[in-house]
Parts: sequence; C-alpha cells; structure tokens
Amino acid sequence: MVELRKPVRMFRIIKAFLTALYNDRFCWTFIKSYGLFALAIPIAKAFDGYELLPRVAPPSF
Repeated sequence: MVELRKPVRMFRIIKAFLTALYNDRFCWTFIKSYGLFALAIPIAKAFDGYELLPRVAPPSF
C-alpha cells in the first residue's frame, strides 16, 4: 500500500501544478506562446523549399 501512495501523491501534485499554471492567465499565455513557437521551428525546417502555391503560366489569349 505504501508503494501505491507515492505515485498517487505525485500525480496530485503535478495535476495541481498544471491546474495552477492553466488558470493563471499570464503564465498560460507565456507557456502557450513559447510552446507553439518551439513547435513551429521544426515544422518550418521540414517545409524549407516547399512551394505553397506553385507558379502558374499566365493564360495566353
């Protein structure tokens, strides 16, 4: 029973910490902004050289 209490207690501490961060508007905005920026860097590197809209020849009349 002692072995089970430690993970449950750790889970509750982590849950309380994340809830406090989520409910604090400044902290959540800060974490969200930098997290999305950090996520966008590898995505931008993966799409390096990719043409979103390829060139289309002008119509000839």
